Amino acid sequence: MKKIRLKVSKIKNNFYMRIPSIISDKLNLSNGLDLEVTIHGQAKENQVEIWDLHPEDINEINLTITEDVHTMNMYNRIYIPEKYRFFFPAINNDFILTTNVGNIKTHLTSNGYFTKGLRQWFAVNGPIMPNDKIKIELVDESSYSYQLNYLKG
Repeated sequence: MKKIRLKVSKIKNNFYMRIPSIISDKLNLSNGLDLEVTIHGQAKENQVEIWDLHPEDINEINLTITEDVHTMNMYNRIYIPEKYRFFFPAINNDFILTTNVGNIKTHLTSNGYFTKGLRQWFAVNGPIMPNDKIKIELVDESSYSYQLNYLKG
């Protein structure tokens, strides 16, 4: 089962959890819809399956590079929009990104970038241009291993 992180916000003494938009889009969520959230603790209770699609069914994400490529190319970093960040380990937890230049040990920063270890990848593949596509596939969840595929134009 793939775990995702939900952001908790407190608004007027009530707590709300924000579901990543990629999940809400795939599940066709709408306003006022009831969701079942499982909180794992010491109590072992029966779980009920209510959705055809689960977060663990999402094994890849596809990104289209936007117009803002200057800082990505200048600082050798790849931006991950907030709606896709649930797909990766928590902020600053390293994982392996398999690329065409070999394995890169990197992590997601608090502002949503992969920065660590990407200098050689940018030297071979760069510069990134608007409308280029990046596909990131989950290879092995237990070892936090991902595959990055890059398609120009």
